[in-house]
Amino acid sequence: MNKYLRAITANSFFLVITTIFFLIVTPLALRIMGEEFYGMWVVMVALMFFSNVGNLGVSAIVMKFSSESFQDGEFKQRINQVMTSGYVLVFLMSMATFLILLAAKGLIANSLNTSAVLKEQFQKALFWVALGVFPQFLARVPHGYLLSQLRNWAVRQAEFFSMTLLWLGAIIVTNINKNLEWIGVWCFLTHLLVLGLYIGIVQRLHPFRFQLDVPTLHKMTNFSGFMFLESVAVVVFQQLDRVAVSFILGPVLAGAYSVGTSLALRLTMVTGLATEVMVPYASLRDSLNDHEKLNDVFRQLSRYVSLILAAVASLLVVWMEDLLALWISLDYATRYAGAFRLMIVAYGLLSLCRPAHQTLTGMGKVKMSSSIYMVSSLLMLGGVFYLSQRFGLMGAAAANFALVLLLSFNVKVYQFLGSPSIWRDFFTDLKWGLLIPSLAYAAFHFFLPPIFCYKIIGTVFLAVFFFWVVSRDAYLKEELLPRLLQKFRGRGV
Repeated sequence: MNKYLRAITANSFFLVITTIFFLIVTPLALRIMGEEFYGMWVVMVALMFFSNVGNLGVSAIVMKFSSESFQDGEFKQRINQVMTSGYVLVFLMSMATFLILLAAKGLIANSLNTSAVLKEQFQKALFWVALGVFPQFLARVPHGYLLSQLRNWAVRQAEFFSMTLLWLGAIIVTNINKNLEWIGVWCFLTHLLVLGLYIGIVQRLHPFRFQLDVPTLHKMTNFSGFMFLESVAVVVFQQLDRVAVSFILGPVLAGAYSVGTSLALRLTMVTGLATEVMVPYASLRDSLNDHEKLNDVFRQLSRYVSLILAAVASLLVVWMEDLLALWISLDYATRYAGAFRLMIVAYGLLSLCRPAHQTLTGMGKVKMSSSIYMVSSLLMLGGVFYLSQRFGLMGAAAANFALVLLLSFNVKVYQFLGSPSIWRDFFTDLKWGLLIPSLAYAAFHFFLPPIFCYKIIGTVFLAVFFFWVVSRDAYLKEELLPRLLQKFRGRGV
């Protein structure tokens, strides 16, 4: 598992870096752009990523098929065939997505609850967003290949470069000329640079040659149907809800909702990046029919993910108002801390499904997982429309609890891997992540006043509790920690 641990380490390191960047850039963007313009920028980013549904989830498809090629003697030929098929798929889909966005840009802009000037700028910016789907889509092919080879350091560096360039460029452009169209141009140029970076990295590792293989293209196309459904569900969950809030509550509250979901999404990123290696690992173990080993690794990973989420989500719930006051402003904290707490609890619960989701993808069980993902995301989006009209931002935040249905992924993995007692294993592995954040929210929302001394007491209680849980974990004490300490000492010498 050393190469998988190295990949997890890379993901974790860059998660910390991107989180620090997010904490710095968000208040900076709010100050320079203003709340309404920031809300429009957030909607543009959401549509930019929403357009990614058209790439059919090609990154995950390339990752899966390239992972299976580890056992293939003709490795270079198979990789060329997989990547060529990926490029053919996404080029065709990028053309279709480009035309759809061009046709819909006027309708989208006129539906926004904002001024006529911003609507006009937004409509012009959408042309560049539409043009940007070509480099965006094509970059997903080398992205998937690099992840299949566990080149996570390279991928995360490219992703961080893309995010930094996109956000800092938008802030600088706003400072020079506060116009959404010019920001759209900058986004297009950023996508071109990122595509060039990915191609350069892959060429150093594996000089790509165009090699079309019809059976490979056919297999990947069949797989892409369900990955497309899952891609739609993911962007509905992560992006389209922000657009919906903008339609109903306006760009100011859409911006606040975006900050809250972006903060809560860090929980999903923690688990997603830490468990991303389960796609190639599960693909390999499933091809070898080694389900016993896969089950052991899956359950162990699920327990640690549950414990980490319980700790992080609980502390965020307890200290949310103080964090927002320090991070952005006291007024911002007073207005939005309650909604942000709800989002943290909801995202903490749904993030427990990430190890199971990655495992199902690696095993090729995408038909079932994509269907569940789509139903859950549509329920959440419907909840955002309905609850935000009745209860405002708190209603939109509460709608995210519909995504807790994704925990059925875990049940399905236990079923596929032959668990003799599915529900016992489910609660044994996930109990802390299910219970602790919800109890922390209930305690500080219904029973304890949000004063400093109670927060300190709550934090001490959580620290003692988690120390007790960790101290009772035999694998952590006897195997994992000694191995990590030995590794660090070896580096020190």
